[in-house]
Amino acid sequence: MPARISPLVVIAALAIGPAAAQSTPPADHPGLRTEREPYGIRSFGAFRMMILEGDFSPKVRLGEVMAEHPTTGMGAVADARGEITIYDGKLIVSYGKTESQPAPDAERAALLAVGTTAAWQTVTVEHDIAPDDIDGFLARTAAAHGLDPEGPFPFQVRGTLVSYVMHVNAAPTHGPHGMGQPIAETVVRQGDAIAGMVAGLYASRDLVGIVTHGGTRSHSHWVASDGSATAHLDRWGLKSGAVLMLPER
Repeated sequence: MPARISPLVVIAALAIGPAAAQSTPPADHPGLRTEREPYGIRSFGAFRMMILEGDFSPKVRLGEVMAEHPTTGMGAVADARGEITIYDGKLIVSYGKTESQPAPDAERAALLAVGTTAAWQTVTVEHDIAPDDIDGFLARTAAAHGLDPEGPFPFQVRGTLVSYVMHVNAAPTHGPHGMGQPIAETVVRQGDAIAGMVAGLYASRDLVGIVTHGGTRSHSHWVASDGSATAHLDRWGLKSGAVLMLPER
């Protein structure tokens, strides 16, 4: 019997808990940019700035980033209007509200993290991975395939996600900011299983709170199987048979 899909679409407030208090390097200016090697890891803006300050100001134009041909990326549209994903070099932008929007290359990001790899090695997921074990699974699998399990590295997935919760930003809250406060109004979808792809970045410890939420090592976005839509993954597991793609050594 196929897995039951139970989507729930609502406008909600995205609240960030105390785990976001992980310390990160201070921002010298609103357009904080960070670079790490290998895999050409670059970030524009920081999660910490959005969480503690509600900073959804534009940090970079997407056309500028795409001109460098990143392989994988994920982030948030300026003014908390949507989500950004790069999967296999293709740019996908989804918005929380149906209204006129700029061309994707002209859009601006409040937060964006990207990575580049010349080739992928593929790993078949042999058993179901629970949501609470995604970070551990990524680290263990990276170590078993010649990568530094401490990261950073980009990754991609094809297959079925289970026990998932994902959202697309729709609008700023115009309210107070800080730990435990909502940072945006969001369109939320959740369910037992959904097919598709994942674009992600596993962060080194010094990038936690910059390219990921505080207290987590991975930042992941879902992409529809036909590449038509994307969303930020708040929680997700993997069904056996999925394919994980890691950078070649």
